[in-house]
Amino acid sequence: MRLIFFALIVLMIQSCAHLCQTQEKPKTAYQGESKPVTASTEQFETKSFPNEPHVIANMVAIVQPELETHLRHKIAVQLSKAIKKYKINPQIMVAIIDTESNFNTEKVSETGDFSLAQINPEIWNKEFERMKLKTIDKNKLIKNQQYALNKMAEILEIIKKRHGRRDPYWYARYHSNTKDYKKDYLEKLKLRFKMLASVQDLTKKNMRLKSILRDKQA
Repeated sequence: MRLIFFALIVLMIQSCAHLCQTQEKPKTAYQGESKPVTASTEQFETKSFPNEPHVIANMVAIVQPELETHLRHKIAVQLSKAIKKYKINPQIMVAIIDTESNFNTEKVSETGDFSLAQINPEIWNKEFERMKLKTIDKNKLIKNQQYALNKMAEILEIIKKRHGRRDPYWYARYHSNTKDYKKDYLEKLKLRFKMLASVQDLTKKNMRLKSILRDKQA
């Protein structure tokens, strides 16, 4: 009799526990956590784009809409050649150039940075010599825009190989390796990535500036 009574009590406890579980609210996949990062926003720099001049020209138009059309396309063709050689994502190069010089081909900084890529040959030549690479020609850097963009892509390739595996924001080291400077620089680049990510289709051919700006506002 006692055995039957004990068995009944156990069954009642199990039934109560099951009922309590079924009445709990179901948990969402990200309850108490931030939403996952999407490739179209925070990870835009990792997104693959075709290395085509018209795609790069669209990007330039977004970050620098006041740049004349013929200059935009000239830079896009030159960037396409540099990217083909050194395998750097076009949006990274466009964002860096806009941050460094606003696509001003004649800019010279107080610290001795030249061209729209703002390369300091005095600083980088020390590294090129250490790596036994051909050093940067200052005169060519100033006068030859294709040369300047090729050197920019080469520098980014060096940085990527050196830091890319451990640092997802390796490209921000183009400006500085110092933590605080790199952080501030990265915020400026992210602002440009956000501008680029706001456009629905960057690969569209013959995209006029008005349609690009309209897409951004949509």
